[in-house]
Amino acid sequence: MGGSPAAPAPTAGSPAAPAVPPMRAPLPTDEGVMSTRAKMSLADIAMKLRDEQLDAKIVHYRSDLQTNSELDAITAGVVAELQAMKQARGETPSITPAAAPADKSQIEIELIGALKHELARLFRADKLSPVVERKLGEVSKRFARLFFESELAVKIRGSSSEQKQMRFVEQAMFHVLSRNEQYLVRQLEAFEYADPEILEDAKAKLESMLKDVRNGYLSRTTPELNALVKIMNEVLVQFFTTELPPATGELAWEVVKEARLADAKVRAGYKISADAFPRFRQGFERRFLQKLVAYAEDEMLKRVRAKEDKFRLETIHFVADPQIFTDVCELVCDAVYDFLYSDGFLDLPGDWRDRLARN
Repeated sequence: MGGSPAAPAPTAGSPAAPAVPPMRAPLPTDEGVMSTRAKMSLADIAMKLRDEQLDAKIVHYRSDLQTNSELDAITAGVVAELQAMKQARGETPSITPAAAPADKSQIEIELIGALKHELARLFRADKLSPVVERKLGEVSKRFARLFFESELAVKIRGSSSEQKQMRFVEQAMFHVLSRNEQYLVRQLEAFEYADPEILEDAKAKLESMLKDVRNGYLSRTTPELNALVKIMNEVLVQFFTTELPPATGELAWEVVKEARLADAKVRAGYKISADAFPRFRQGFERRFLQKLVAYAEDEMLKRVRAKEDKFRLETIHFVADPQIFTDVCELVCDAVYDFLYSDGFLDLPGDWRDRLARN
């Protein structure tokens, strides 16, 4: 997961952070504490943000992109060969065509067992899976971008009215210049110039001044970012190697039951079909986020409170930004679906496979 991420370079013309999500996220107390109800609400909001992101990316589950019966037969044959190879090596097989259950309760038992087996291969107690480790590197980059976007906003992230205190000269100068940039440009354009290049140079100088104070301000906040990234990495590694592995059976049970996967057609008896994927994704991500937020939010705030150099109030509030958990969910869960698809347990709609291929 490497060292501290570098500061991103927001464009000078659009220095402000993206708009705060319309739903109001619960915030920790000034002492850095959140109730169980607040954490569950935070998980729900993170899930809504995830759904909105998918809708914005126009991810449709179109029936014309599902595999046809000939492809299903070919895939079933390949998977049967893979399962035979696993049995020969002494590995626990997933659901096989020969063992396809006939009733709903037996289908549930088989699906829960197979999903638990697959998840146990990804989330191991002895070490971090390479798949998850790669995704955590991207999580750190997104976390850094989100932190700097939050810093460049005038209001505390997650609040509709709470203004930030100006703690640095560069911070105050940045907000004054960025708020009045267009006004200053119009004032420059109102003068008469002996040479048009003087106006262009003046605009460039203004832009350079704005960029300098912005970077100077962000450099003041970088020590807190570095500390937060270290805390987040430690917490996530602990979550994926200590907290989640013993819960894979419970997670599998919850997802299969909640998504009613036994009601869907289990193609050839060995995997979840593409038309059941939307329900599977919703159930998996909701339960994943509930477990992630309940554990990670507590652990991150505990470390924030324990730090000798106290964090600013806006930084404590930032730790509860639901977008942090939405990003972890997107990166890790997409990797889970790709893994399950490659392993023959899950069929994916064609457009979702295209999306994974582009990432």
